[in-house]
Amino acid sequence: VMSKAKAFAQRAPVVLSFAFPENAAAVDSVIFIADRDYEVVYASESHITAGGDSGAVTLDVKKAASGTAVTSGTSVLASTFNLKSTASTPVKKTPGNGGLAAVATRIVLQGQQLGIDFTGTLTSYVGGALTLVLLPLPRAQNTY
Repeated sequence: VMSKAKAFAQRAPVVLSFAFPENAAAVDSVIFIADRDYEVVYASESHITAGGDSGAVTLDVKKAASGTAVTSGTSVLASTFNLKSTASTPVKKTPGNGGLAAVATRIVLQGQQLGIDFTGTLTSYVGGALTLVLLPLPRAQNTY
């Protein structure tokens, strides 16, 4: 019989935080490989200096199966982060504000990857950070 404390700990949210290098050094990357099933419940991005390119400069958070490039994956966001937004002002995406995709789309299955996909020319984008909160799904949905 599992104790209540252990059961609670298995459902504790997982917080992932990432700081990005300056502009051209920031590249599309895998940032997490799911050890169990999770739901993405929160995402936020902030930066010190906004991107200054004349075209769109964005950041997407995508999930992808093993063997699939993150850039070819499925976004867990309803819309990408605009990296030209106001500096030092966190942009938050939650289910409540419509910033995240539908529940089924933001479920990350065991073995899938989460990654970041930049678009546009990052030019002056500096000091970016991304925070994700993942909620573990019940163990019955995991296959260890």
